[in-house]
Amino acid sequence: MKILLAAEIVTGNPLEGLEVFVMHLIRFLKNFGQLTVAYAIGEPEEGVVAHRVLAPKILLTRKLLALRDTSEFDIVIYVPSSSITPFGLGRGALLRRLFKAPTMIIGLQERRIGQMHRMALALGRPDLVLSPVESFRTELRRMGLVTGFILPGFDESKFKRVDEHQKKRLRSKYNLPSDRYIILHVGHIKESRNMQALLKYRDWGSDILLVVKAGEVEQPWIKRLRLAGIIVIDEYIEAVHELYQAADCYLFPVALPTGALEFPLSVVEAAACNLPVLTTRFGALPGIFSEGDGLIYIDSSADIPQKLALIRTGVPSTSAKVSDLSWAKVLAKYLQPQLETLAQHREGDD
Repeated sequence: MKILLAAEIVTGNPLEGLEVFVMHLIRFLKNFGQLTVAYAIGEPEEGVVAHRVLAPKILLTRKLLALRDTSEFDIVIYVPSSSITPFGLGRGALLRRLFKAPTMIIGLQERRIGQMHRMALALGRPDLVLSPVESFRTELRRMGLVTGFILPGFDESKFKRVDEHQKKRLRSKYNLPSDRYIILHVGHIKESRNMQALLKYRDWGSDILLVVKAGEVEQPWIKRLRLAGIIVIDEYIEAVHELYQAADCYLFPVALPTGALEFPLSVVEAAACNLPVLTTRFGALPGIFSEGDGLIYIDSSADIPQKLALIRTGVPSTSAKVSDLSWAKVLAKYLQPQLETLAQHREGDD
């Protein structure tokens, strides 16, 4: 099976959830068929057949046309960096028209459906749209599109629980104190991620230290966090799983739908390390994870002190909640059957 995967950003050194998703998707597809990657920005991992033929904000390029003229594919998969905006839907439709192959679009963030989406369908219709967002899929089905479910996973070779000896060693490695209760947050430092909730962390307990591993940053916010005494790590760390393993608890305060993927990857990775998790009822989380066993939901930042005190009295078993969510299991369960179905449609058309 010849597969074309298109994504605006492709990198072997991902900084945020969508980039991690694309990286693991590429690794999975390489073992599934003959893979070619089309991208606009980044540096794909070694061994990937990749062509920089896309432009971030232009639907059609000469290089993309040249790839069309020299290549044939059985399936096209498109993962738009902006999720399924009118531009993303239009590019997916255009890829289907160019390569005349069944085309799947994967969107991991909720987007508002409007008239511009309907106008984008004038370019054509993708055969399938995958998303973890049920309400979003419902709106797409009303537009006549076929939809399915998918969600991100975690790397089980890295994200796993460690013992106290290993935790102490990792704290020493990253210059983190051994006598503090460390709460970790991983992600972009942006207004949309409710950073203001972190500024009052000194009220949560006298022994608490907040550590933030940043992706993209808004400079005013990084200064505010550091002035509040929060440790902010803003350089690239390849072994980011070690920061989870060095922590005592994971906090996900994001409330706005635009602040993260619908199914936040960092929450899954924290749970895989068996950290207790304190999170908002964000996106698809409440529908997939029940509260308990070290995972507690908050309705507002005002809940954090009380819920955190509660979470510290228990013994977490959050790793059990994500035992079926490794990348291999997730992609085999939700993506592979869809690929096989689309491939059958291709054979039927031939």
